[in-house]
Amino acid sequence: MRKKNIYHLLAGLSFLCLTSCGNGGNNVEKKDNLKNTLLTDSSNAFIENDEITMYTLPSPMQIAGILKKSGLKYYGGLTNPIENTSKYSTGNTVSKTLGMGTYLADLSYCILNKQNEESKKYFKTCSQLAESIGLAKAFQDKNIPARMEKNMDNPDSVSKILAEIQLETDNMLEENKQNYISVLIFTGAWIETMYIGTQVHAKEKNKNVVTHIVDQISIAQNMIKALETNTSKEADVSALLKDLHQLNDMYFNFKSVKEMIATDPDVIDPTKLNISEEELTSFTKKIEEIRSQIIKG
Repeated sequence: MRKKNIYHLLAGLSFLCLTSCGNGGNNVEKKDNLKNTLLTDSSNAFIENDEITMYTLPSPMQIAGILKKSGLKYYGGLTNPIENTSKYSTGNTVSKTLGMGTYLADLSYCILNKQNEESKKYFKTCSQLAESIGLAKAFQDKNIPARMEKNMDNPDSVSKILAEIQLETDNMLEENKQNYISVLIFTGAWIETMYIGTQVHAKEKNKNVVTHIVDQISIAQNMIKALETNTSKEADVSALLKDLHQLNDMYFNFKSVKEMIATDPDVIDPTKLNISEEELTSFTKKIEEIRSQIIKG
């Protein structure tokens, strides 16, 4: 029986929102809720049998939103320059798709920080790259360009429009048996968001931002599984996978992560981790290295 791939890009939101809440509430109850959420959204997010392989990968807008709530400020010059579009348009599918992912993350970052002019530029760039990989319909149908223009200063409305684009994109790729493209887009967006988050922290030393950056690392495991499962003759991602495995291993070798796993292997609560500046610096450098390879095209 053919294996079916389901990309539920919104399912992780309940976990992300739970771990980004304040310190109120009963700690035992919060821990039980965290366990239940992990078991529902992470342990079951990768179910492999003859029929289903499902991944919990939140959208770029959701990740950027979580970091924004933690105090992630806008700094010009951190995003992938639009001028790099020419590198991707002449590159292979992997290059174009990863590049599109970075621009979707940059678009989310700009929208959430009300950088309207930059948001318009990044939306146009995403649309152009989408067209180059056969996804123009997702960005053009349902009067989407005009709606984006009209609602650019309303993050909630834009988030809904981006969700529509994501759904149409996934449907198109599912029909064409190109699910690996969805994963590559997300990977590019995830790396770009982690890059922006770590760079902002380097400027401000905001502990809340660190907590939520660490929170997002848990997504890497599902991302790696999705990339490994969805291979294509035209998509050589071996170097990317090697880097992501190294990043994931780095996280599990953080001192406080190892200590928490030793105490309770079922749950890693990012709010209770104590990541040292040295550990965060090494993580930041690895993110910079991966991101540098991506934006080269």
